[in-house]
Amino acid sequence: MYKVLIIDDEHFIRAGMQSIIPWHQYGCEIAGEAENGEEGIDKIIKLKPDIIFADIRMPKKNGLDMIAEVKSINKDMQIIILTGHREFEYAQEAVKLGVLRFLLKPSKMSEIKETVEQAVSNLDLIASCPSRRVTPMKEGQTEKEKPQFIVNKALDYINRYYNTKLDLQTVADALYVSTWHLCKLLKKQTGDNFIDIVNRVRIEKAKTLLLQSTLRVYEIAEEVGYVDAAYFSKTFKKFVRVTPNEYRNKMY
Repeated sequence: MYKVLIIDDEHFIRAGMQSIIPWHQYGCEIAGEAENGEEGIDKIIKLKPDIIFADIRMPKKNGLDMIAEVKSINKDMQIIILTGHREFEYAQEAVKLGVLRFLLKPSKMSEIKETVEQAVSNLDLIASCPSRRVTPMKEGQTEKEKPQFIVNKALDYINRYYNTKLDLQTVADALYVSTWHLCKLLKKQTGDNFIDIVNRVRIEKAKTLLLQSTLRVYEIAEEVGYVDAAYFSKTFKKFVRVTPNEYRNKMY
């Protein structure tokens, strides 16, 4: 069993992380918890956990300072930041410290579970081949890996928030990159610009609603993120070659 340590100054976060995630399904067990950075250091030294979930802003010592002090104890330790603070400097420092993932509160349960799976997979890989270590946020990544990682995160973000008022700046801010850099990476990796990617996702969602619901076209437009039904219909026809109503009638 891999040992998990949860370090957060909010009791309900620590309790929730312990009870909601089926740790045993991932071959993990909760080894302990801490409510501040200093207690976190003591627990890390004592328990030698394999996986750490840590907040950043905590009493006595913040999470990043804590990690900087203890990262030499176990170089294979998988560290995940779970914080409500999205300051760019924090993300930069997390990268330098070799943090596995930087998650923002509130995170979807699926995202947290995916991170646990990734941490366990890394530990399994290290156990089978000690000379190989996998840390997606580490500065040692090749330039080829970094763009794909950023693009994948951008596409995930778009798929999650396609029905909100979504723009390039919002996604870039969420990933801590510039709009220019993100725009260039998306075009290079997918062949499409940001607007076309968002529209494509929205239109695919709309196609499903047209077939699986009785919502009117203007209602579907709103459901997938368009405020103007006429623009939605025009965009739909651009991608599907028929209007929303024609598509619905044709498929039925």
